[in-house]
Amino acid sequence: MERTCASDLKAKPMPKRAVAWRRAAAVAMAAALLLSCHRQAAKPRNVIFILVDTLRADRLSGYGYARPTSPNFDAFARESVKFDANRSQASCTFPSANSILTSRWPSAFLGQPDQRLGIPEGVPSIAEILHARGYRTVAVSASAVVRRSPSRFNPTGGFGRGFDVFDEDCVWQSAACVNRAVEPHLRQEKKPLFLYIHYIDPHGPYRPPREWPRKFAAGQPEKEWVRAGDPNPIGNWLYKGKPKPGFTPADLQHLKDLYDDEIAFFDARFAELLRAIRDAGLMDDSILVFVSDHGEEFLEHGDIKHCRTLFDSSVHVPLLLKIPGVDPQTVTRPVQSLDLVPTLVDYLGIDLGSGTGGARFEGRSLRGEIEGKTKEELQFGLQETLRSASDGRFKLIEDLAGGTPKLFDLRADPGETKDVLAGQRRAYFTLRDALAGWLARNEGKGAVDASRAAQEKLRSLGYIE
Repeated sequence: MERTCASDLKAKPMPKRAVAWRRAAAVAMAAALLLSCHRQAAKPRNVIFILVDTLRADRLSGYGYARPTSPNFDAFARESVKFDANRSQASCTFPSANSILTSRWPSAFLGQPDQRLGIPEGVPSIAEILHARGYRTVAVSASAVVRRSPSRFNPTGGFGRGFDVFDEDCVWQSAACVNRAVEPHLRQEKKPLFLYIHYIDPHGPYRPPREWPRKFAAGQPEKEWVRAGDPNPIGNWLYKGKPKPGFTPADLQHLKDLYDDEIAFFDARFAELLRAIRDAGLMDDSILVFVSDHGEEFLEHGDIKHCRTLFDSSVHVPLLLKIPGVDPQTVTRPVQSLDLVPTLVDYLGIDLGSGTGGARFEGRSLRGEIEGKTKEELQFGLQETLRSASDGRFKLIEDLAGGTPKLFDLRADPGETKDVLAGQRRAYFTLRDALAGWLARNEGKGAVDASRAAQEKLRSLGYIE
């Protein structure tokens, strides 16, 4: 029998001799129908998953940055659940994006045959999980790594499984191109929709379109590579033994300014995307996710770009969830990008008890955090030979190749400039033991070799210096 909403019921005159209990029953039925329809309207139907490559949380005004880089993001954050202390599990698109889309630790993607970069068979992504349950699954990706087909930086592709459509025509193109590719998919009403959107702004080189009026990068620096927003000459000096390019503090600041302009350009396109989602009637019955895969270094700790460190400049990334029926709020406790997929599955009401095709999550649903039922969570990270563990206040970074461990007090020193290991022995031992347990559970022997091989693969492809 088809369910009818109470607003669709036509009132019929009751016979005068109808007894009171029938009236009471009618009222009860109407109330039940209203409640049923309310629940139906509140249940999310679609998922729109927005990933912005190379976006540091601390360069968004909504995360406390002094510059107004992101007014549209900030407005959206006020309508969403905003996670102040989210960290990604790696500082490179591979394997961070793999981890985000599957809720598996990055180590699950190291050591694949031929050092492949995609999601291996037997590790279901959120796209596969939803596709198996009748969703129309669409990806629009500007990334040269997160691709279905081979590219220079990902010779085997490997991210297309589970998608009905995987549009990669906007590779390395701006958010304007991505939005044009996305809009037709918003207006197709068949099935519930899972839409994955991967923007490449503000990945280097930092070049907002010429027609975009720059808000932060002023003047014309002498060096062409600085004007072009290209940090690679600094990387060539740091990592390839090339001559120091002779940059000044003003040159480095200009690169930062261009990075901020890239964020501002994306922010304007983000407003266009939100407008298109509203115009298509998808805002009220969709979960919207906003996250980044990693941040960007500007020599704060001696490195440039990304794929090198586990400092917060590389792994503290924005995370917003807009969920129908869930009030906007800010969650200050530590969470991980690894937690996204379990959270989506939870709010969509998907039962993974049987026939999951190998779906298992190493993250947790954040529903408890959203509903005020807090639970202690440590954050872990992996990049080449570095591993990290954080409890939200202290972060321990260890080098499995034998480097000296470092401990930082994130509350007192958010820039991670002062090693406090000597004075915080208890925090060090607690995080050291937790990190050792995590390594034993997830990596074991050969961890360093697998991590080095993955890094060398990216280097050989020219993705990093």
